[in-house]
Amino acid sequence: MNILAFLRKNAWLTGLVIFFIVVFLLNNTQKLTFDGVQTEQLKPESTPPAPEFSKTKKPDIVAKDDKKSDYSIDSKGQTSIQPITIPRAVSSANVAARISHAIESSLRPKVEPLPDFSGIVDVKTKKARFFDYLGQLARTANSKIVQIRKEIQRMQPHRLTKQQVQRLNRLSKNHKIKTKVAAEQIDLLLRKIDTVPAALVLAQAANESAWGTSRFAIQGNNLFGQWCFSLGCGLIPSGRPEGEIYEVRKFKNPQESVDAYIRNLNSHASYIGLRHIRECLINNDQIVTARALSAGLISYSSRGVDYIDDIRSMIRINQLEPWQKSWWGNSDQHPCSELVQLIRPIIITEDPIHGITIPGEP
Repeated sequence: MNILAFLRKNAWLTGLVIFFIVVFLLNNTQKLTFDGVQTEQLKPESTPPAPEFSKTKKPDIVAKDDKKSDYSIDSKGQTSIQPITIPRAVSSANVAARISHAIESSLRPKVEPLPDFSGIVDVKTKKARFFDYLGQLARTANSKIVQIRKEIQRMQPHRLTKQQVQRLNRLSKNHKIKTKVAAEQIDLLLRKIDTVPAALVLAQAANESAWGTSRFAIQGNNLFGQWCFSLGCGLIPSGRPEGEIYEVRKFKNPQESVDAYIRNLNSHASYIGLRHIRECLINNDQIVTARALSAGLISYSSRGVDYIDDIRSMIRINQLEPWQKSWWGNSDQHPCSELVQLIRPIIITEDPIHGITIPGEP
């Protein structure tokens, strides 16, 4: 196994190494700046007179614009110009920007193309391969979310750099936050941007992509049936009603599809219920489960509650997370139970006796 393959499979280790590099560089930023100041202060107040050169001979060394020069006398008594390099101060903002870019790059391992799941005949093998492949994509996507949250948490509303202001505005736009007040942006972003349980990612991807065998998955790397609304942005569904303009979005690779799926759950107004469930569980020190969050997917499919039942069944049958028969979601005692209650439509059935007249009566 080569080094790149090792780093890709051990992204957490790569992140840890980069973290120590961050600490080292930030600790040495002030030292670099101090050294630059001391160099200027230790220079003699008076500058030695410039040596006299012949009119035909030029100095052997010419100082560049970004260096300062001083004079020295060699062993033969000849004078020459020696360049003196002044250490440049490194701003902490620039260091942080470079480090952030390095960390983001480390969290973008090479994405393996979608395997040919349709060629796997054995069901158990297909499921195992699918969950293994999607599991890595889910871990990478959630690692990015964790990094973004740390980046936002480090921001101080009244001491933002130009780059941080631009970053806040971009994140706010992507997550449909309209306020321009930095403190409000930070608060709302931290409430919206958070990880999604891998079990939910796997169950929905399996359901929406037919275990990675759908046309949209194969031709567009779209594992969640996400739509787009500009001409040519994706693939046209065969059953699209006349007059509709939506297409099924195309992605460069499956990782982009998972990233967009999580961003969709974290930003779209239709999934505010999902975010409220997650926030309630976190505030009450409870584990955020896919089973609980699935209650917030009522708008993901036109099938409504039946779709949620299917997702939960996939989680339970495939043992994607611990499953308890006695669930707090069915109890009124849990602080978050009301948020996960599903309102099922009333099924009206015909009474075979009602309306039938008794024989002999008019």
